Amino acid sequence: MSIVAKIKFTDYVSSVAKALDTIGAAGRLPDDKLIIIKPNLTLADAPPVTTNLGAARAVLEYCRAHTSAELAIGEGCGSGTTDEVFQATGYADLAGEYDVRLIDFNTAESVKLSNPNALQLKEFHLPVVVQDAFVISLPVLKDHCFTVTTIALKNMFGLAPGRYYQGCWNKSQLHSPSTHKSVFDVCLYKAPDLSVVDATVALTGMHLSGTPKNLGLILASFDPVAVDAVGSELLGHDPAAIEYLQLADGSLGSMDDIQLIEA
Repeated sequence: MSIVAKIKFTDYVSSVAKALDTIGAAGRLPDDKLIIIKPNLTLADAPPVTTNLGAARAVLEYCRAHTSAELAIGEGCGSGTTDEVFQATGYADLAGEYDVRLIDFNTAESVKLSNPNALQLKEFHLPVVVQDAFVISLPVLKDHCFTVTTIALKNMFGLAPGRYYQGCWNKSQLHSPSTHKSVFDVCLYKAPDLSVVDATVALTGMHLSGTPKNLGLILASFDPVAVDAVGSELLGHDPAAIEYLQLADGSLGSMDDIQLIEA
């Protein structure tokens, strides 16, 4: 059974803490490995295109309260440079305030891995820093023009070093021939260990220029497939009809037997 918390939003600090407490996160955060918070900062636009700074602050504060592990914020942006995006979105200031390091996955040292179970990325360049890290996927709940929705799993595209996957934009090679299969493959190499979804204001229609929709929710789960299924339903889609979730179901998590805890 996969537990997904669905918490009514009051403010980021209390609502994120409530969501994480609901799934028992305090007792499952590691003390002995790097924890990387991975927001969706594909470019420098304001929320809800990108993850609200308040959500990241809330996750940082929760981790600080429940673990002694080193914390970091990591992203590999899809457009421009990650350093510029960190600066423009306020994440550079946030990292300074909490004395955590910023990691640019586009330029970080990487290792080439292989996986025969991958569907199209039989080899993948993974940043070394994430190999043994505990990664918290912190996306916005959004529709996506290639994958129907982009939530916890699709957010892991940011791990791919842009220098290996760029074309028209930093990650464009991951979108061909199948973005759905690339989502599955990237997460075979590194799936989220924990997911917190900012569904306070979702983005419908398109992931970069869609229509904001007030949902007033925070989702959390240790199962990224389950949380993506719940999030997809909130956006009006049938998870069973979304290819990347079909592919991930049973291997990266499960859409079956989800225990949705609402508060």
